Amino acid sequence: MALVDTVSRLVAASGLARLARPAGPLVVMYHGIGGGDGLALAAFEAQLDLLAATRRVVPLGEAVALLGRPEAHTVASITFDDGYRDFAELAVPALRARGLHATVFVPAGHLGGWNRWDEGRAERREILDEAGLCSLDSASVEIGAHGHSHVRLRDLSPSALARETAQARERLEQIGGRPVRLFAFPYGLWDDFDPAAERAVAVAGFDAACSTHFGRGSRPSERYRLRRVGVAPHESLGDFARKLAGAYDWTAWKEDLGLLRRRLGSRAGGAPLPR
Repeated sequence: MALVDTVSRLVAASGLARLARPAGPLVVMYHGIGGGDGLALAAFEAQLDLLAATRRVVPLGEAVALLGRPEAHTVASITFDDGYRDFAELAVPALRARGLHATVFVPAGHLGGWNRWDEGRAERREILDEAGLCSLDSASVEIGAHGHSHVRLRDLSPSALARETAQARERLEQIGGRPVRLFAFPYGLWDDFDPAAERAVAVAGFDAACSTHFGRGSRPSERYRLRRVGVAPHESLGDFARKLAGAYDWTAWKEDLGLLRRRLGSRAGGAPLPR
């Protein structure tokens, strides 16, 4: 069991999680389903059932509209990064059977390819091709952009930012034939992109953008860096329930401290921030 899971179980057992303020809107983040290193389909289905029993599951755009409003803590949205074929083959039928909706973030320049950015570190997964993208049912799925090249957007030139945001959106809209209004930063921690990247996403016409920074909710000022609750393949249904209940909220502070440490190290002449 990972140390983070162990600590979070202790937080839950102590009752401290009950002191966490209700937050929202909650955005859950998935990647691959099935295969050797993805979340098992049965586990995904159990998580969907638990999520739907504890919150009202709505499209991400609807959740974004509730930022800052009291009822935001009652809703949740489901997101998938990377646009893998297993999303269409395994996740969509499970969503449709429950009448649920998800947003899938697709790297526009990798359609029909595979997750080259994970080579040597994770299982090879095929990405939806153009026909697969067009086949996604708009009643169950909204298509979002995950950049063009799946690169970190920090410190990119204006032309590179335009390629990763506006041009990625244009390509996905041209192929899919429907609006692309939502964005997710590749890698997505708060030192993987910068204010210039957030501005580029806004200028490109996106309504909001997701990070991978942990959190059960976001402030209105975080519209272009929405926090999400990531789900790891090894986690049990109990771990997932504890995330929904606030037992993992402390990890957001850990991520904030790590970011501060890296920034201070960079300013002091240490290792540069990741590119």
